[in-house]
Amino acid sequence: MKREILAGIVFAFFFAAVSFAVPITQIRYETTDLGSGRWQYTYDVTNISLTPAIKEFTIWFDYGLYENLAIETLETPIDIWDELVIQPEPVLQDDGYYDALTLDTGIGVGQTVNGFAVSFDWLGIEQPGSQFYEIIDPVTFETLDFGWTVPEPATLLLLGLGGVILRRKRISHEDTRLGEGTSRSWIKAQRKK
Repeated sequence: MKREILAGIVFAFFFAAVSFAVPITQIRYETTDLGSGRWQYTYDVTNISLTPAIKEFTIWFDYGLYENLAIETLETPIDIWDELVIQPEPVLQDDGYYDALTLDTGIGVGQTVNGFAVSFDWLGIEQPGSQFYEIIDPVTFETLDFGWTVPEPATLLLLGLGGVILRRKRISHEDTRLGEGTSRSWIKAQRKK
């Protein structure tokens, strides 16, 4: 019994440590609605603490949610990066992907490269969101790191602002439902009785 409890505690601490681990790479994205179901992701790739430098990364596009991927990167430091898109495969029901590779020095620790861009037809219901990515060693093809793309801070700010507005509307709606002169503290006290 004690072993099971100890194993559970060790597992919980391990899970917590992994869940809150500091990432060693990060890919941020911004979505742009181009109209008629066409969207664009623009990516910023940051090497937080990965050694060696990032020389290749792959971002996955889920089968059934994306079609007609196209590279939209305008200009590049990116002129030293080779970009490739592979379409989601309907016969095999396989995901598509965007891959960028450089034979130059890559993205060193503390550096960010901005402006990688891919447009696509969005087949989902709501706005497109995070995607799975991998940082690849271009020589051994070993996955060096992986994670989920993160919305740009401006996107997070808008989402947070929307949440605050919805919360205020809910509180306002509750206040009008309670009627004037009824305080929240009185209601809480009545619920405890």
